[in-house]
Amino acid sequence: MNTRIKTGLAMLVVLVGSPLRAVEFQAYAPVLNVEPVMETRYQPYTEQVCTAPDNSARDFNVTATSIGADVRQQTRLWQEQQTCRTVTRQRARQQIVAYRVTYRYGEETQTTRLSHDPGERMPVTVSLSPEPR
Repeated sequence: MNTRIKTGLAMLVVLVGSPLRAVEFQAYAPVLNVEPVMETRYQPYTEQVCTAPDNSARDFNVTATSIGADVRQQTRLWQEQQTCRTVTRQRARQQIVAYRVTYRYGEETQTTRLSHDPGERMPVTVSLSPEPR
């Protein structure tokens, strides 16, 4: 049903009904623009950070019986001198928290904020009430 016909019917109901009674009905308005409203949220996470010893930490004075034993011994010494710690960091994430929606009903253009994207048209509640005489 056309919006003008609905408006006319609603006005007729108001005129015929009790004198100071408001009438409401649902209609649809075309959506002109939808913009997501973004918010940066920070999420904590932990990670292990290790600092490697410099090469001067290697002990070349210790003689091993084989090359394999030497490599194992130097690796063990290097790992013993390595320091690790757990740190908490923040990871930034952009998240859509709402939608800024611009729509037109009749001759008026309105902007509102919704929790969802309404698509090409959105329901609006139209309220008609008589003017006091």
